[in-house]
Amino acid sequence: MRATTPVPWAATHLDRRKASVLEVLHDSIGCYATPPISYLELAARVPKFKKKHLDDLYSGRKVVGLRTLRGSAFLMPVDLLPIVVPATRERNERAFGSYVERVLVVDDYATWASRIEDVLSDGVHRSVPEIKEALEPPEEDAKGLNFVINQMATECRLVGTGEPKSWRSGRNALTLWSSWLPEIDVWSPNPADCRAEVAGLYLRSHGPAHTEDLAWWAGFTTAQARQAIEDCGAEADREGMFAVEGTAEGRPPRLRLLPVWDALMVTWKDRSRFLSEEVAPFVYDRDGNATSVVLDQGEVAGVWSLGPDDVRLEIRVAPFDRFTPRQWAAIQEEAKLIGGLAGSKEVVVQRCKEPRSLIDGPRNLFLRPLRDHECG
Repeated sequence: MRATTPVPWAATHLDRRKASVLEVLHDSIGCYATPPISYLELAARVPKFKKKHLDDLYSGRKVVGLRTLRGSAFLMPVDLLPIVVPATRERNERAFGSYVERVLVVDDYATWASRIEDVLSDGVHRSVPEIKEALEPPEEDAKGLNFVINQMATECRLVGTGEPKSWRSGRNALTLWSSWLPEIDVWSPNPADCRAEVAGLYLRSHGPAHTEDLAWWAGFTTAQARQAIEDCGAEADREGMFAVEGTAEGRPPRLRLLPVWDALMVTWKDRSRFLSEEVAPFVYDRDGNATSVVLDQGEVAGVWSLGPDDVRLEIRVAPFDRFTPRQWAAIQEEAKLIGGLAGSKEVVVQRCKEPRSLIDGPRNLFLRPLRDHECG
């Protein structure tokens, strides 16, 4: 049975009524920046969303990609950076910094970081493969450069400026923070004050929530989350959950196809408010990664996979129980919407048998939960 804790559906914008891209990103406090996840998240929330809508915000310096919450690559509105970055940077820097030196063999982090800054000093925005091509690193350090770049993004030396090619290639362009965002100060604000502001934003959009929910979502320690909640003035209810004024509950949305790592699926450590214990192993793997799901009337009802061919786009769908004709019709409409985003000439929905457990399956099965699956 699912818990009775409500989901604040209004802030999810999954009703897809009138929210803009920036409104969605502000209320969710960013989303995963990795294509195609960011495009699919926004398509599920923004009316008539097109790839150009996000690309224009990137080029207009209204949003950027960077390492922040939980050390993950996030798409974040620029005006939230002076709050979110100071709140999360210190812990992220330690986490990446302790690892990066162990994966470098020939030269150290400082040397490679300086070389990367030299390459990008010409003002050309480059993807990670293009940076590597320009540097021609020895084989021993080639893989380690990925971690160097991650650490530089965590330190706000590099910033992601969008997807220059395909909507799903995953090769976000990078440039120097100092040249792209010279007026954005993320170093002066007090981290504790910023954690309190982040807590307030989180609880306004996602409350009521437990201290553990905030800590998990933001990457705070439990002590930091507890102090941030106290500092933001939130009050606990009888269940020990916290909320602030301004949270709107809203109504569960109609059927939506949500991508891997969708904001809804990674907002709370306790997912029982929208997910039953019986289906959890089909939605989250052993590392807590959330797969792509079918959400209907506020409940996770199945999983789906995005095919690799944009010309003839195949979308595989498997229910946990069974879908009604109404649900299959709604899935077809959502698939057409994704096909329009991809520029597909044809969209095919494949009906599959019940999915495999992600707990028992191979690593990264969550990325394509219905690969090698029997479908009709």
